[in-house]
Amino acid sequence: MKKVMTLAAAGMIALSAPAFAGAYGDAVVEEEIVVVEEAGSSLGNTGLALLGLAVVAGIIAASDDDTTSTTN
Repeated sequence: MKKVMTLAAAGMIALSAPAFAGAYGDAVVEEEIVVVEEAGSSLGNTGLALLGLAVVAGIIAASDDDTTSTTN
């Protein structure tokens, strides 16, 4: 019985040895990478659309020939 206990203890020690391999140093914690996107102007696309609309309205106004009205 004494040999069985000795062999069991030796087996436990042999199996637990790899669990202690390496150093007991502090864990290395890497900083989280944060990507910050700059908010774009909400007027960016709307401003271009309004500018295009103003150009089209200006062209229509400039080429508007009023031939239906007659003045005598």
